[in-house]
Amino acid sequence: MKKIKLTVITRNEGYLQHLAGRLREEKDISLLSSIVINHFKSEMKQSIAFLEQTFVTQPDVLLLDQTILRDAAAIDVQQVLAYRDKLMATKFIIVGERYNEESVMAEIEAGVRGFFRTVLGDEMLIKCIHAVAQGEIWLDAALIARVFEEFIKEAIRRRDHLKPLAHLNFEKLKVLSPREMEILALISESMTNEEIADKLFLSTKTVKTHVRNIFEKAGIRNRVEAAVIYARHVQMSD
Repeated sequence: MKKIKLTVITRNEGYLQHLAGRLREEKDISLLSSIVINHFKSEMKQSIAFLEQTFVTQPDVLLLDQTILRDAAAIDVQQVLAYRDKLMATKFIIVGERYNEESVMAEIEAGVRGFFRTVLGDEMLIKCIHAVAQGEIWLDAALIARVFEEFIKEAIRRRDHLKPLAHLNFEKLKVLSPREMEILALISESMTNEEIADKLFLSTKTVKTHVRNIFEKAGIRNRVEAAVIYARHVQMSD
């Protein structure tokens, strides 16, 4: 049986010791590494050194304290995303007390796969780790309901964005390179950055750069508009 390699980043030394003791009872979970960060800004040097070591060890699952993530993002959110890109094979679980549904949706988009509330206890955490390691997304029942409500609201907002598309200038597509047009076509097919990267034999980071450049050059705000403008381009070309 392959063991799940687990890394823990927390603010609570007592919680870490308790968790380490509980994990010793699990034959298929191995605590690969851990760190206690009480104040991210003052302990940034140690935190970065730990992360760089994590890039080498590549854990299967990483438990990350919600407050640490918030503090790190407040200092440099782009750097947080860059670190995430270096751990593409690692599945992240955010551990905290409560979650905002909009933040959950944004973090899922950024690659987080689990949101665990500490009040649920050890047994549920073990189940969460197993589920996320197997490729599932973990949300408790109460959070699922709130996230789906927000998902519906977002779908309505995106639908409404389809109405005023006068700002889209189809002539701007002429400034896109052949590679950018190729990526725009794949975006219109609802492909993710990862799927586009696999198809075109590019890195995900390169695809993200192309997508950002496409949106800036063509005045596109989101992937819905990208699909619309490309479809119109195809129609006008026929």
